[in-house]
Amino acid sequence: MTEQEHFPEANVAKRLTGMVDQWRDEILAFTGELIATPSETPPGDERKIAALILDRLERLGLRGGMAVSQAPERPSVIFRLRGSGDGPRLLYIAHTDTKPVGDARSQWDTDPFRPVVRDGRLYGLGAADMKAAVAAFVYAAASLRQIEPLKGELILALVSDEEGGGRYGAHFLCQEYGLTADMALIGEPPGIHREWEHLHIGCRGVFCFTIGVHGTQMHSSLSDRFPSVNASLKAAELMLRMSRELKFTFEPHPLCPGGTTLNLGVQLKGGVYFGVYPGYAEFSTDLRTVPGMRREQAIRDLEEFLAARQREDPNLKLELRFRPSPADWIAPSEINPDHVLVKALEWASEHVLGFRPPLSIYPAGTDAPKFQLIAGIPTVPAFGAGLISVAHGPNEWVGVESIIQACKIYVLAAHTILSRGAGEAQAL
Repeated sequence: MTEQEHFPEANVAKRLTGMVDQWRDEILAFTGELIATPSETPPGDERKIAALILDRLERLGLRGGMAVSQAPERPSVIFRLRGSGDGPRLLYIAHTDTKPVGDARSQWDTDPFRPVVRDGRLYGLGAADMKAAVAAFVYAAASLRQIEPLKGELILALVSDEEGGGRYGAHFLCQEYGLTADMALIGEPPGIHREWEHLHIGCRGVFCFTIGVHGTQMHSSLSDRFPSVNASLKAAELMLRMSRELKFTFEPHPLCPGGTTLNLGVQLKGGVYFGVYPGYAEFSTDLRTVPGMRREQAIRDLEEFLAARQREDPNLKLELRFRPSPADWIAPSEINPDHVLVKALEWASEHVLGFRPPLSIYPAGTDAPKFQLIAGIPTVPAFGAGLISVAHGPNEWVGVESIIQACKIYVLAAHTILSRGAGEAQAL
């Protein structure tokens, strides 16, 4: 069978993308409504946005959606577009929470919770990361529903708590709720410098830890007259040494030439107040890990480095703590580049965009490791509208046209896979 024969017939593809075009204004308006519904983590409360999504599913005739949760204020939305035969189960995933506006509010040119379209871009908190994907997935499901019944099943998992580590969202769905599928796609924004820059078949993981440094708390007027250790200064010196000398063990990955990224001091704390010599200071760090890295080796590398520094400096007294599980180690993951879902996304991208984005490893972490490593679902970790480089900061935006393109890619890829029986799909 030729590649053209794998893809939906021209009239079917035209019908599917035509329905997306008919819904264009609705898709953009719904993305705006999602942006206007705060869902920041922390504090963490997705009840309003979950209700908004469930209402939109009902209005589109997509009945049977449900909110599932480990904690009442952290619901995820699950919807199933069931097939008529023995076909594969395709899972589309987007998280509904965002990072907080935080200290950057004064740097926003617009209200982060008021969607604004300007020069072909939709601005607002979560526009790229990743409320555009929520809208695109919902309307892709609505478009699929308009054609003949599929053999396979499309599942939407619009999950909470991704920005907080996933305990109440993906981790709950995979470990306790028992969500299963044959393959999955996460609609995270894949661009760094431009939209649709890559199709990411793997993602880096995140290793989070805090180092506390103990010193001598005393009256600061006497710090030069008695033996004393400035905990804040010791912590600063240690961070500088770590930035220059700490190395982690890993095998280079051909799709991740940059290797690991060490982010020291993502949080800092130290001292009591003026007049008090600092007796304790701490700094938190996240390490972005490469596919193939293991938690045990990363801990060993870190502990050996810290032990060597303590041998050099008897006054360096420290403690190493890890972020509470499951956020302490979010493993890297990747999917086979020949997987049917990767191929379907490539074909759909060429049809919609006119080209196939090159394969890559996502620099950030996503929920992919939960679905792939806990639930056993091969997962594409990031492919959707937007740029990750504009997320978590002021003036976040997503290209208006990219939202529509994402919806078309999702509906075409889903039809390619779900219009076939399980055996046929695997043969693509």
